[in-house]
Amino acid sequence: MAGIGFELKKLFDKKSAIGYFRAYTYTTVVTTGPFLLMTGMVLMIQLLFSIFDVPYFTKQLYIASVSYPFIFSHIISSGFAMLITRYIADKIYSKEYNEIIPSLYGMLSVALTIGSIFALFFFWKAPLAFELKLVTYIFYMELITIWIQGVYLTALKDYKKIIQSYVGGVFLSIFLVFVVLKTSILPQLFGTIVAMDIGMLLITAMLMTNIKKFFVGTSHRNFLFLQYFETHFNLFLISLFYSISLYIPNIIIWRGSLAISIEETYWYAPIYDIATFYGFLSILPVMVVFVVATEIHFYKRYSTYFMYITEGGNLKEIEDARNDLFRVMWSEIRNVLEFQLVFSFIFLAIGNYLLPRIGLSHSSINMYNLIVLGAYATGILQIVITILLYVEDRKGALWISAIFLIMNVGFNVLGLEFGENAYGFGFFLAAFLSLVISFGRLVYYSKRLDYFVFCSRPVFYNKRPGLLSKFVNWCYREKNAVIVMDGKREFNK
Repeated sequence: MAGIGFELKKLFDKKSAIGYFRAYTYTTVVTTGPFLLMTGMVLMIQLLFSIFDVPYFTKQLYIASVSYPFIFSHIISSGFAMLITRYIADKIYSKEYNEIIPSLYGMLSVALTIGSIFALFFFWKAPLAFELKLVTYIFYMELITIWIQGVYLTALKDYKKIIQSYVGGVFLSIFLVFVVLKTSILPQLFGTIVAMDIGMLLITAMLMTNIKKFFVGTSHRNFLFLQYFETHFNLFLISLFYSISLYIPNIIIWRGSLAISIEETYWYAPIYDIATFYGFLSILPVMVVFVVATEIHFYKRYSTYFMYITEGGNLKEIEDARNDLFRVMWSEIRNVLEFQLVFSFIFLAIGNYLLPRIGLSHSSINMYNLIVLGAYATGILQIVITILLYVEDRKGALWISAIFLIMNVGFNVLGLEFGENAYGFGFFLAAFLSLVISFGRLVYYSKRLDYFVFCSRPVFYNKRPGLLSKFVNWCYREKNAVIVMDGKREFNK
């Protein structure tokens, strides 16, 4: 994550309880902020619905109007977020800070345009009232913006302002929903989504202000990052495939026997979707722990290994650094496996005790158990893919994410034929088989790391400019446009 490691290292270097608390708080906000934001806000609004006796149909339509924007905004923005992460990291490394803010404007323009096209097709023939479509569309656009801004947040040092932005927006939304329900100044559903739009607008405005304060520049080349689609398109696909894989089981089951249609617009399966929501909460802790472990322990050995390679280290130094790198890597993976396993068992125990008491059926509990186990494998799979990207095995990471997606589609479509008893098992099976394959790839690549570093790359690399590079050159009237590839500056002539 671009920039987060520098701040974490400073916090952990203090070696105090306060420093550790601040480091984990910072990581939690940056890595899981949008998800925690949505979870807390939606749960509180549902509580207000119960207090004010909002009709059941309105509650259902509200959940669908929130869930669809959240899911599809994440899918739309995921590939762009991964690509721009690499772009920001390269610009920070080369100290071209004035190009970072323009890339935010350009990336938002591209992501919001593509997101709008999908929204247009979705809402075109939907029999919803126009004003409800409009406020839902605005909420969807704001979520895409927040996902993209999240990449830039990793470089900010003032995590207090990040927390203030999220908390301020959430509390404003909840307060405005309370006002709407209390006074009936607006229709309940319409007013609730308007209130959420206003809260999300506050978050995006505050985050944008903080980002602009941190990155100061005068460049107007907003679309320079488009060249990265030519050199790093595999990064875009890796993140896109993985994100689709997270949601495709739900989308497929929306067409199964548990599916419910709302206003002939939204489809969802509440029994499965609720189980999925609670199941995926179980892997939030491991995401935070892994970011800390990677930035504090793994990256140090990783940079030492490549420092010896690039700065003339002898063979023994390189071999010792490589061995130390993999010793720490496997140690951290083992720690994460054990840590998450404990949390998964805790969630299984708590879920089986509490969820029946809040109304979940026996069938939904069975799905929840499978999803918790599948989420465990999914969280570890993301970690393995991240490590493969660290050691520049993009080919392996791309194949694994593609296999994860294909297995999810295949097993869940097949699960529809077996009925409700198979729901959740397709996701579980796809996640664990993909995890086994990913470990196999990591072992294979780690044993041959020296070969891939020294021998698999071409001696002379002559990258001819593609259509996007030519487009960027034309836009900015540059004969020699800089492309940064793998940390090296090259020029299109």
